[in-house]
Amino acid sequence: SGRTYMFKFFINYTSAASTTGSRWSVNGPSASTLQYVSRYSLDATSETVNNLQAYDSPASANASSLTAGNYAIIEGVITMSASGVLSLRFASEVSSSAITAKAGSCGEIIDITDL
Repeated sequence: SGRTYMFKFFINYTSAASTTGSRWSVNGPSASTLQYVSRYSLDATSETVNNLQAYDSPASANASSLTAGNYAIIEGVITMSASGVLSLRFASEVSSSAITAKAGSCGEIIDITDL
């Protein structure tokens, strides 16, 4: 609580079908400041970009993905107003069609309160 963190996640993922989109976000405890960008694949040459200030945003997914070779990048700054864990979250656009985060994905969280 009361600490400010910079965070960045890089996620490789697959989609069960090219017509299955996704959404990528974060969730966590109460925060006095939360600003982040989530970017993720639409196809081989374009991406969805969201500038966000709330957990579990955006509310809806994009409409497509590659079946392999997708990426998601989420980066931002948070000042926690309660103790807890900042978590990466994702969802499939289609409830019966999987989005799968792959091994080798990574993230980092750096305390920047005293910088």
